[in-house]
Amino acid sequence: DKDAYMQEESDFVGHAVHELNTPLTSIRGYSDMLASMGELNDMQKQFLGVVKNNSQRMQDLLSDFRYLNKLRKETLRAEPKMDMVKNISMKLEKSFTERAEEMKRTLEFDIPSGLPYLNVDTELLGIAMDKIVENALRYTKEGEGVIKISARGEDGYLVTTVEDNGIGMSEEELAQLGTVYFRSDRDEVNAYKGSGLGIPLAFGIVDLIGGEIDVQSEVDNGTTVTIRIKGMG
Repeated sequence: DKDAYMQEESDFVGHAVHELNTPLTSIRGYSDMLASMGELNDMQKQFLGVVKNNSQRMQDLLSDFRYLNKLRKETLRAEPKMDMVKNISMKLEKSFTERAEEMKRTLEFDIPSGLPYLNVDTELLGIAMDKIVENALRYTKEGEGVIKISARGEDGYLVTTVEDNGIGMSEEELAQLGTVYFRSDRDEVNAYKGSGLGIPLAFGIVDLIGGEIDVQSEVDNGTTVTIRIKGMG
């Protein structure tokens, strides 16, 4: 029956992810070792960089598969703990500042003091925020892209927004947002390699930790993603 098929598929995905991670870890380890074995010429550095970048991309993809698989099997468990929004934003800033500079985008943070404390799984929330910010970086223009990450308190809730001035989305694309493997067929989207897993994962995580997510967008007028999470006290 359908339930048995879904269970078999989930078990297969989980096993495949585990088996693929093992050789990838080895590839990354040997790449790091090669990089430390003395002087490399420019071509060798370029080839080694390709190996490292693609192995990292594959590991990120497998991580997305693993989390999505757990969401579908309802085995992903949130582990709430008290934390400040500032700590989450600092991790985001550390993760994306260098990448934004390399991509020639501007990343801005507006996280004031006095925001509600959270009692959520901050690791999972961080993964969801990573996916949203990564999308915003991708789909803004080089040299013109501005991504603003802000937070405010509102009636006991923490409201976090990720706003960009990028390519935006049509109503039809918005309707498909959150569907696994969905990617727009526009040239601006296809310019970047993607799996269509990041945003569905973000949606699933926000729902799991008891939050709400809303996306507003227009073609050529950017996108604003808003996340609402109940604060403490």
